Amino acid sequence: MNILPFHLNIPAEVTLEQPEGTLVQGRYGDRVMYTLADGKVMYVPPFVAEKIRAAGITSGERFELCKVQTRQGGRRSIEWTVRRLDGSAQEPETPLERDLRHSIEAISVKGDNGNRDKQDPPNPAPASTTKLEYALRTAISAAHNAERYGAELG
Repeated sequence: MNILPFHLNIPAEVTLEQPEGTLVQGRYGDRVMYTLADGKVMYVPPFVAEKIRAAGITSGERFELCKVQTRQGGRRSIEWTVRRLDGSAQEPETPLERDLRHSIEAISVKGDNGNRDKQDPPNPAPASTTKLEYALRTAISAAHNAERYGAELG
């Protein structure tokens, strides 16, 4: 069984196969097990499962889950954040995100002078599923989260 690990302060992109998890008992207490769309499983504390449920995450929907270490005075604690990725553009685009989006648009245009080459057969897969675009989207998300985290730290 391939288990998704959660590292401190590193967001993980997750897509649930089913929106409901299964409560399991383990050595470190109760956990909720979710089967993910990529065949992996993840285990989270029950309060994190409640955050996922409260966010209205459905099966097949991409979201970001992050185990964040925080400090309050001399005490360290762990918080979990849940953030939707699909259809949630309420935050303004950063300059890096804008530049990367323009780069993606530039490479998706074929032919000379920005015109599409009419002789090319139609691409059966939409441009958004290319490995390059996926990698760039991941980079955009990572840059955005790094900027937010830096702002939180001051």
